[in-house]
Amino acid sequence: MTTRFQRIRVRVVRVGPHTTHVSVPVYADGQILVPVQTFDLMSATGMTRAQLTGAALTASANADATTDTDLHLHDWQAPAPSDGPPC
Repeated sequence: MTTRFQRIRVRVVRVGPHTTHVSVPVYADGQILVPVQTFDLMSATGMTRAQLTGAALTASANADATTDTDLHLHDWQAPAPSDGPPC
C-alpha cells in the first residue's frame, strides 16, 4: 500500500522549548493537537519560537491517516499572505 501525501494547512497552537502542538483541520476537525519538534519547525520555516505562536503553516501529510502519528507531518512551509485566509 502506497502512502498518499498532500499539502495541508495547519495552525500552531502551543510552542514549547522542545515540542510544539499544531491543529490540523483535515484531521479530527483540528480538535486533536499534533505534537511536532519545535526545532524542526524553526529550521524549516526560519521563524523564531515567538513567531511560530499562532502561525498558519503548510505541511505535507499522509492523507489517509487514522491517528496523529500516522500523519507524518513534514516539509514545513510558512505560506505567503496572498495564499488566502489561514485555516
